Amino acid sequence: MTTLAAVQLGADEARLGRRPELLERKWQRMARSPFAFLRGASALWAKALSREPKLLRGLPGVASLVGDLHLENVGVFRAARGVTFHVNDFDETFDGPIAFDVVRLLTSTLLARAELQVSGVKVLELGWAMLDGHDVGLRNGLVRPPAFVKQLVNEVNALPAAAVLKKKVDEAGRLVRNPEKTPEAPVAVRQQVGAALKGWKPSRPSPEGALEVLDVTRRIAGTGSLGVERLLVLVKGDGTPWLLEVKEVRGSAFSPKTASADQLVSVMQRVLPKPPACFGASRLGRLPVVITKLGAKEDKLGVDELPPEALSSYARYLGFLVGEIHRRGGASTKWSAAHRARALDGAQHLAGLHETAFLRFCDVVFDRFGAQ
Repeated sequence: MTTLAAVQLGADEARLGRRPELLERKWQRMARSPFAFLRGASALWAKALSREPKLLRGLPGVASLVGDLHLENVGVFRAARGVTFHVNDFDETFDGPIAFDVVRLLTSTLLARAELQVSGVKVLELGWAMLDGHDVGLRNGLVRPPAFVKQLVNEVNALPAAAVLKKKVDEAGRLVRNPEKTPEAPVAVRQQVGAALKGWKPSRPSPEGALEVLDVTRRIAGTGSLGVERLLVLVKGDGTPWLLEVKEVRGSAFSPKTASADQLVSVMQRVLPKPPACFGASRLGRLPVVITKLGAKEDKLGVDELPPEALSSYARYLGFLVGEIHRRGGASTKWSAAHRARALDGAQHLAGLHETAFLRFCDVVFDRFGAQ
């Protein structure tokens, strides 16, 4: 039987083989830790669950899912009114068992034990806190955000809209070029941006009239998303420059359905209490894409940014946000204590599989690129 590590290596080679610089970047990022490995290993996750369907069997509830849920797929973004904090990446959404999301979030938490700098006992406690919060969200209850999340939202809300341009735009009014993060976009890709913006129907507030494209670069970011087409676009809108991100929608490795940007936007508008502002679907040539206006400090919250004293309350709050998504996405079920215990048992098993695959994966990375 093909090892899980080989499954992921093959998937990455197939997707990034023609862009060796991105393949190396992705593998080096994944080789940092088991948690980083999980973030980029969606093919492995899909294969592991297909080989052991019993891990999710008997855990009730079907809904629209996040699809690539882990500890760092949450953060701050601007809604139609003000700033909010929630899950902010639905690139791999599909309809399926809510246990898929729950077990993946729990597995990511167990694998992030080193980054969180907690004991094995403590990380299991965090898992139980997430499950408790998820139950509250499913039941339409309420878990209030920890103080540091409220502070983060207030800080971002106080920033002027133009603050995002300070580090991204140079004195000449062009996007800053960085070979590793914002390299030049191919001419053929740049030529498709205008048509993509014309087809963009963003949620409110939206710009009035046509947007004038001032500059375009590629955007290299993330781990699992490396290899998807991703652009930064500077446009003239509403009298001041806007910074937009155009991102390819690739769909879920777990779902056979064709990727749909319209479906992704529809899911986010339905399951999030406050969906992102200026967010909509379009096409970049033949690629389905989503386009959003970027704001200052709108990004994912890293595990290294979590205050140690707030880990338990944050875990419960994050679980609640996911339960809220599942309830709004169609799940009307409730989980018993036995269901929650089974989910955590499944996550422990999957964490072990990832730990083993991670070390085998690192063998290949070391042979290919050496120590970093």
